[in-house]
Amino acid sequence: MVCFNFGSANGICISYFLLVISCLFPLPSVAKSVNETEVQIEQAMQELLSGELRQWQQQSAIKQLDFNVQIKVPSGVKRLARCQSQPTFNSANGLPIGNVQRKVSCSDQGWSLFVRAAVDVTARLPVANRVLKRGEVVTAADLEWRSVQLGMSDKDLLTQSQQIIGQQVLRKIRRYKAIKAVQLSAPQWVNIGDRVIIEARSNGFYANMPGEALEAGGEGQAIRVKNLSSGKVIVAYPLAPGRVATKF
Repeated sequence: MVCFNFGSANGICISYFLLVISCLFPLPSVAKSVNETEVQIEQAMQELLSGELRQWQQQSAIKQLDFNVQIKVPSGVKRLARCQSQPTFNSANGLPIGNVQRKVSCSDQGWSLFVRAAVDVTARLPVANRVLKRGEVVTAADLEWRSVQLGMSDKDLLTQSQQIIGQQVLRKIRRYKAIKAVQLSAPQWVNIGDRVIIEARSNGFYANMPGEALEAGGEGQAIRVKNLSSGKVIVAYPLAPGRVATKF
């Protein structure tokens, strides 16, 4: 197209020329610029991690669980064809908390790659309202419920107060932090060197005698005890602080 006029007419001619060119050679649409494979992987991993967290919430009877998942797909995914079937992910141990990495594969297109995600999780859990030191036995007064931000190291958490009350502290428990199973154990009812009462029962027969614990133990644990009446060493099981029983 040729224009002989100048000024505003020239501007009109140029605009008309660009309009014609855009019709003959349309620009790529914004929708098409979005990589379908990237979107597919993001959606699949989002569903996977969300499902794992919801399953943990249900199994652990957690009333309130909030989380945010940010998927980080590598730039190389733009060169991959969209998976015609559902992408598959490798299995992983533990909860998807903090920095997570999973391998995703597509069998029909023959590709696989690693995808990362940043997962922020907050759960309402029973926590200690004071520092609990090694050897203390946890009481109901030591606990309260709070929303706790969880990290990568927060595994095997205790989510119910009945799992905690009455247990003995093995590792220091910090105030308002999630409590882990490895931090607690059944209380030690008998310590090495303790004087104990040995109880024996069988077919209506009952007897008790003094003894000395040669090992420490909690409820149901087998420990060696010396019968101070006979001098014999026997195996007994703690029943309560200062009391053990033999089994026939």
